[in-house]
Amino acid sequence: MVSSPLTIQGPHTVVRAMAHGRNTLLVQVRAASRVPEAGFASAFVHLVAAIEAAFRKEETLMEAIGFPGVREQRRDNALLLNALHHAAPRIEAGELEIGREVLAVLPELLSLHRFCGLGVLATARRTVLGRRRGRAAGPRA
Repeated sequence: MVSSPLTIQGPHTVVRAMAHGRNTLLVQVRAASRVPEAGFASAFVHLVAAIEAAFRKEETLMEAIGFPGVREQRRDNALLLNALHHAAPRIEAGELEIGREVLAVLPELLSLHRFCGLGVLATARRTVLGRRRGRAAGPRA
């Protein structure tokens, strides 16, 4: 089995990358919330695209370290993206208040996902420790 650079660097690197991605999204949410009405719908659509890209990257990072909860994380990501995609056409049709309400709660929803990073780290740490213990014990007869 060939290790990826992320697995060689360890789970801490993955968690830092995930935290950086979430912080970047939070900055983008704040920026979108300050966009005037004339450009708000476009800003919302671009933000949804940025969230999709960030979630894809997170899922890839989770796969790289063999995180067993990646399937559940994908489900959670899909639910949030589904809600955003349902809101987008209404916002583009001029119902900007819906978009403003979504942006008001989005930081909290994205922050909830941060707890996943702790799960990634804990799971990866247990896996690494288990492998080390297995090697230390040597082959079993």
